[in-house]
Amino acid sequence: MGIDRSELRAGLARTWPYLLSHHLPSERHRCYAPVVFGRRIHVCARCLGIYPGILAALLSIVLEGGVAGQPLASLPVVLLFPLPALIDWTLTTFTDRRGYNAVRTATGFLLGVGYGSGLLGLLLAGDLRVIAVGAGYGVAAGVLLSVSLADR
Repeated sequence: MGIDRSELRAGLARTWPYLLSHHLPSERHRCYAPVVFGRRIHVCARCLGIYPGILAALLSIVLEGGVAGQPLASLPVVLLFPLPALIDWTLTTFTDRRGYNAVRTATGFLLGVGYGSGLLGLLLAGDLRVIAVGAGYGVAAGVLLSVSLADR
């Protein structure tokens, strides 16, 4: 039993546009759209901030030699840094505001710092409060996403 190459190519052709951006074409204004090797690609503006934010949090804590006493590993960072991204997403989803990609990237960076700090706080310091914060944000985002999808 071998791989059906034509089916694989068809699947890749259909999913390629979502490789760096999970947005539908109607939401591509939430993406940067550079041309790379003659092809336009779409990169989610918020995600472009999230990954460097995670890396910055991990590096800042690891380079300082641990989690204990590190300001980026504190619960307030985990609790507050994701909030601007949630607020921006809520405003641009439920109002006529289109928002700005620079704001999405900046709030994504803060979100990433919160993610990275929470991950290290949980794994290295065993701070189970991080799970409660994550669950709270997950419930809030899930409710808002459900409402936004119901409005379509």
